[in-house]
Amino acid sequence: MEHTVAKVETEERLENVSFGMWLFIASEIMFFTAFFAMYIIMRNAHPELSHPHQLNWVIAGINTFILVISSLFMTNAVNASKEGNGSRTSNNLLVTAGCGLAFLALKAVEYSGEIKEGLLPSTNLFYSCYYTMTGFHGLHIFIGVVVLLILAMRARRGDFTKTYNSPVEVCGLYWSLVEVVWFFLFPVLYLV
Repeated sequence: MEHTVAKVETEERLENVSFGMWLFIASEIMFFTAFFAMYIIMRNAHPELSHPHQLNWVIAGINTFILVISSLFMTNAVNASKEGNGSRTSNNLLVTAGCGLAFLALKAVEYSGEIKEGLLPSTNLFYSCYYTMTGFHGLHIFIGVVVLLILAMRARRGDFTKTYNSPVEVCGLYWSLVEVVWFFLFPVLYLV
């Protein structure tokens, strides 16, 4: 009887935590939607100011690939946490964090090249939007990497079990948000 009650409490907790994360994700979607709306309005009002051909779409393409790979490892981490496999959970979280760091490093290389060419946020409205949107996305990746590293240490310690793994699950939801936002940023800023 006691085991059933604990399981129900765990499921209720997971539902509450997941609901809270979905609310957070909804607020972040509204946040980024405002950025996309700003960009679309700016681009329609001033089409001469958009310069995606000057952006390094090769680095952006590699970053897209990195995020796709990271999602596979994040999924593996969530599945491993549901199995109560702390070592496998930790390893997959570390690889996901490594992918996030690689994304940020490539973004820094890209920014460096743009800055050397004199393409700054003050150059025009396009670059103002570009740096704002990709900068906030990068901030979200950085936050995700910090959380992933903390969860990896906790998983290695054995904090997550078959009945308690909600932190890894909600981190997986957050990481999905980071990926989805990039899948909109990449074509809108680099290809269209």
